[in-house]
Amino acid sequence: MELINGAERLPEGTKPLYLALGNFDGVHRGHQEIIRAAVNRARRENGSSGVLVFDPHPLIALRPEQPFTLLTDIADRAEIMAELGLDFMIVQPFSPEISSFSPEQFVRRILVGKLGVKGVFVGEDYSFGRQGAGSSDTLLYWGKELGFRVEISSMLKFEGKAVSSSLIRSLLLSGDVSEAAELLRYYFFRQGRVVRGYGIGKTMVYPTANIAANPRLLWPGKGVYLTAVGKLEENILYGVTNVGSRPTFARHDTAVETHILDFNGTIYNREIRLCFLEKLRDTRTFSSPLHLKEQITADIEKSRELIRLFKQGKIGSIQSLQAGCSVLKSQ
Repeated sequence: MELINGAERLPEGTKPLYLALGNFDGVHRGHQEIIRAAVNRARRENGSSGVLVFDPHPLIALRPEQPFTLLTDIADRAEIMAELGLDFMIVQPFSPEISSFSPEQFVRRILVGKLGVKGVFVGEDYSFGRQGAGSSDTLLYWGKELGFRVEISSMLKFEGKAVSSSLIRSLLLSGDVSEAAELLRYYFFRQGRVVRGYGIGKTMVYPTANIAANPRLLWPGKGVYLTAVGKLEENILYGVTNVGSRPTFARHDTAVETHILDFNGTIYNREIRLCFLEKLRDTRTFSSPLHLKEQITADIEKSRELIRLFKQGKIGSIQSLQAGCSVLKSQ
């Protein structure tokens, strides 16, 4: 998949373009259905397939004062989308000019004028243009007027639930990472560079790898999780990850720290990826570091049992976990 920065930079001579539209934050099961429809149509028609996303996200650009966190940044979305067989991911800078376009201007100037679309693929709740005035039906009208195909996907339901980014956010914030993985069709992941912590864990409890929490990206709710740890070794590593504050040590700043099982290497300044598999427990305050250490020992024992069950296929699905921990397919 080729990453294109701006619609005007689509290479000349590109085969007829079948384009999926949306912000696709999370690239969940519903998004994947829309993207696959574009990919499959392009292959049948000997065309090219692509997605068009805005960066920054329109909600962040238009309402910076409002708290809004993303499930996936552009790099995350690109990695997941590449697995879906796309030819192009077009990242369009979201500018004041773009935000002022009427639906007709967006269609004429971007979709037709710069991209020359042959087909467009959206979800039934798709909106576009100034103040979201355009809908999927609006797009159908302009497709007929200007000669491109429009396919609208119904809201996907999985096990009776309508799949949406907002539902997935809610599940993650409540700590239900396993159900979120079912709706995403991969294990929710975060990555970052290992930074130096306060050194408390190494000297008093268990050594941990600490990564900075990007405030613009959503993390699972406060708690202790079983994670798969990627980008360190060829084999899969696992960890016990605390997301949240460290109340036992009277530190209430946001922290993400992972004790990596069966690993003793030095990893400062290395980038690692955490894939959230199961929540182990809520964060608690302990009366002493010794009691905390006893609890973490119990967390590790519980984690090893869960890992055994995962490998036996009795819970979850990690057959496709890779050392890179990327696009982890939860079937």
